[in-house]
Amino acid sequence: MLTVTERAKETLARLKRQSQIEDDDVGLRLSLAASLEPGKGQFGLRADREALGDQVVEYGGTKVLLVEEELADALSDATIDAEPTERGDDLIIKTENDHEGGAR
Repeated sequence: MLTVTERAKETLARLKRQSQIEDDDVGLRLSLAASLEPGKGQFGLRADREALGDQVVEYGGTKVLLVEEELADALSDATIDAEPTERGDDLIIKTENDHEGGAR
């Protein structure tokens, strides 16, 4: 199962507030955009409602992250975390195989 740290949940809640999403049933959906390079892609977030089979992460009584079942299965050994930068926290995805950090 995909793991989301408390710091990442706080960051997701902040991003949701900054996007002026006030509906507790709307979360940020993690998606993977295709790339022209095989094996490469870029993760993104967009506002959405829960769909059947989604892995749902809540924080403070509101949905902050939605991950469709197939992507959640692919990331089953991964952890979503947040690390501080000069402009605020950046979300990162680390897998058990990452030795030098994670995907951004």
